[in-house]
Amino acid sequence: MSGELKILMLEDVPEEAEVLQRELHKSGLQFVARRVQTRQAFSAALEEFTPDLVLADSRLPAFDGRTALQMVRQKDPFLPVIMVTGALGDEAAVELLIAGASDYVLKDRLARLAPAVQRALREMAMGRERQEAETRIRRLTRVLQMLSGINTAVVRFREQPALLEEACRIAYQVGHYAYSFVALIDPGKGVARPVAWTGKGAEGRNGVTFRVANSPDADCSVTGRVLRTGDVIAFDNASDYAGPISDVERIAANYCLASFPLLVDNTPVGAFTVASTQQGMLGDEELDLLQEMVANLSFALQYLHKDSALRYLSYFDPLTDLANRTLFCERVARLMGPPPNLVGETVVAAFNVQCVSLINDSFGHHIGDLLLQCVADRLRQLFDGSERVAHLGGGAFAVVFPHDAPPPAPHVQIGEAFARPLTVKGREIPVPVKCGLARFPADGNAAETLVQNAEAALHVAQAGGSSYRYYHKEMSSSTAERLALEHRLRGALDRGEFVLYYQPQFHRREHRIVGVEALLRWQDPERGLVTPGEFLPMLESTGLILRVGEWVLRQAAEDSRRWRHFDLPPVRVAINVSTAELSQPGLVARFLQLAGKHNGRGLDLDLEITEGELLQDSASITEALQQLRAQGVRVAIDDFGTGFSSLSRLSELPIDILKIDCSFVRRLTPDRASHAIVSTIIALARSYDLDTVAEGVETATQLEILAALGCDISQGYLHSPAVPAETIEALLRAGPDAGAPNGKTNEYLP
Repeated sequence: MSGELKILMLEDVPEEAEVLQRELHKSGLQFVARRVQTRQAFSAALEEFTPDLVLADSRLPAFDGRTALQMVRQKDPFLPVIMVTGALGDEAAVELLIAGASDYVLKDRLARLAPAVQRALREMAMGRERQEAETRIRRLTRVLQMLSGINTAVVRFREQPALLEEACRIAYQVGHYAYSFVALIDPGKGVARPVAWTGKGAEGRNGVTFRVANSPDADCSVTGRVLRTGDVIAFDNASDYAGPISDVERIAANYCLASFPLLVDNTPVGAFTVASTQQGMLGDEELDLLQEMVANLSFALQYLHKDSALRYLSYFDPLTDLANRTLFCERVARLMGPPPNLVGETVVAAFNVQCVSLINDSFGHHIGDLLLQCVADRLRQLFDGSERVAHLGGGAFAVVFPHDAPPPAPHVQIGEAFARPLTVKGREIPVPVKCGLARFPADGNAAETLVQNAEAALHVAQAGGSSYRYYHKEMSSSTAERLALEHRLRGALDRGEFVLYYQPQFHRREHRIVGVEALLRWQDPERGLVTPGEFLPMLESTGLILRVGEWVLRQAAEDSRRWRHFDLPPVRVAINVSTAELSQPGLVARFLQLAGKHNGRGLDLDLEITEGELLQDSASITEALQQLRAQGVRVAIDDFGTGFSSLSRLSELPIDILKIDCSFVRRLTPDRASHAIVSTIIALARSYDLDTVAEGVETATQLEILAALGCDISQGYLHSPAVPAETIEALLRAGPDAGAPNGKTNEYLP
C-alpha cells in the first residue's frame, strides 16, 4: 500500500493494544494506530481516521466487536476487520466469518496476527481491484452502447435536427448522463446556439448563445472555448475548472462535465457536451470512447446536407467508395426508362470474386480488403468511372450495361477485366470471377427485381461449373437452393469432405506455440475449400451440427494424440462448442468417449464457448463444465467483449480463459483510445485469475501493445493463418520461435 498503514483498534485495555502493536512491529509492518473503546469514538474514527484495517475485540463491556463489524460493513464492504479475542468457540468463530470478518486471532496465539493482517490486506486489494474492473467494464459497456447507437442513428436519420436530438437522447437514456446538449455555430454570425438537448434543466437552453468570434467579448465558457479552439475540455468538478461556466452548463457545475468539438474538415462547427452525477466517471478510457463517438457524429454532419436527404453513408460503400445497393438500384432505374423507348436490352451483371474468403483465411482481412479495393479500381478503369458499378458486400459487385452499351457481351467484358492477376502488397493474386445476368424488360420491370434476379443467376453459376449464367424463372426458388445445399451437407460428412485446420496460439514470453484452435472447413468437390461462414448456419438450423461436432472432437483428439506420439512440444487444442452441443444430455460421458480419454493422463483439450452462452443460467451446463475441467479440459470464453456478460455469472462459471475478440484487437493503435476495452478485459481476467488470448493479431504494433497491456498469448495472421494438421506438425518440430513474428513460420506454411 502507498503511504503509512492506518490501523483502528477497538480495545478497552491499553496494555493489550500495546501488545498487539508490538507484535505487528516485530513483523516489520509500518503503521500508525488509533485505539478507541466506545461506539461513538469508533464511528467518528471510521469517518475521520479512515483506517486501512480494523482490529476489534469481540467482547467489550459496553460495545462489542460484532456491532462494530456491522458498522464497518455498512460503510465499506472491503475494509478488512480482524477479530482479536481471548477465547472463541468454533460456532462463534464461524458466525463472525459469516458476518463479514476477514479473520480472527486468539490473544494467546498472536503469532498468527501478522500473517492474518497481511492476508487480509491482500484480499482487500484484490476485492477492490475486482470491483474497479467490474465498474469500468460496466461503464465502458454503456459508452460502447452509446457508440453503437450513434452509429445506427448516423445511418437512419436523414435530417440534421433529428440526428442531433437522437444523439442527445442516447447520451441520456443509454449513457446514463444527467444532461447533454449540442450547440452549433451560426455561420457568419460569430455565435453558437443549442439546437438539441435532453436531461435536467434542458428548458433553460432558450436564449443562450455562445460568442465564438475572436473578439474581446468572446465566450470563455467550456462550450465557448471548445467551439473556438477545437479542444476537448473535461473535468470532474467545477472547482477543477478555472474558467466561467455558461447558464446551460451551470446545471452540471457540481457534476463531471465534458465538451467535445464537432469537426468538419478539422474545423469546429459545433460542440457536444455531456454531464454526469457520478464523480470520477469521465476517466481517460471513457473520454477516448466518447471522442470516437463524437468523431462519427462529425463524419455524419460532413455528409448531411441541410436541404437534402442525401448522405454518404446511405449511398456508398466506405471500403471501396463505390455505390451500395440502394444507390445502384436508383441508377439502374434511371437507365431502364420506359421499355418502348429502348432498342436492345439493359443488362445487370452481378459477379463474385471467388477467392476473397481464401485470401482472408490465408493472409488476413486487411489483405482481403485491399484486394476488394483493387477490384474496385479495375472496375473504374474498365467502365470509365464508377457511375455504372457497385459493391454489394463481401466479394460481390454489380455492373449495369445500358441498352446501347458496345460489345462484347457483359459477361465477356467482366471476364476480360479480371483475366490478369491483381497486385496486392507485392503479391500477384489471380481473381477468378463468376457472373449472373438479368435483362430488362424480360427478367423484371423494377431495378430491385433486376438486381435480385442477377444475384439468383450468380448463385446458380457459383453452384455449377459455368463461369456465367443468365437468369430464368426457376432460379428464384431459394427453397430449392437451400434444399440442395442441405442435401450436399448431409452427404459431406459421410463422404469425408470435412477437414480440420488449426490456427496456432503463440506465447510471447515462452517464445513458442502453446495451443491451436481447431477450425472446420468443407472441401466441397464443386466449390473447393469452403469456410464455416457459408455453411455453419445451415448445420445449426438443421441439427447437423451435432454430428459434425462429434466428428470435430474425434478428429482434434486424434491429431492431439498423434502429436504426443511424435514427442512434439505439448500444445492445447481448442474446440468450439455450439449451443446445441452444450445443451445435449450426457455431455460429459459423450465428450470423454469421443475424445478417447485414457486413464492416467488428462486431456490436452480446451472448450471454447461464445460469450452469449454466459446468459444461459443453466446449472447442468455449469456442472458439466466442472466435470470436464476435472479431467484436464480448460474452458475459454470466445469473442469476449462483444456481448454484455453478467459479471456475477462470470465469477460463478468454471472458466480458465478469456479470448479478446478480434474486433477490439484490430482497433489497437498507438492511440490510447483503442486501448480502453482491451486493457479492461485483461484487468478483469487478472482479477479472476484467468488467462487472456488475443484473437486476430495481424500487425507487430498490435502485438507490442498487447504485451504492454499484459496479454502474453495471441493468435492471428501475424503468427500464422489456419493451416492443416501436417503444417502444425512442421511448426512444432521447428522448435522455439516458430510462429513468432519474423520467425521460422513462413518456412513451413504452404
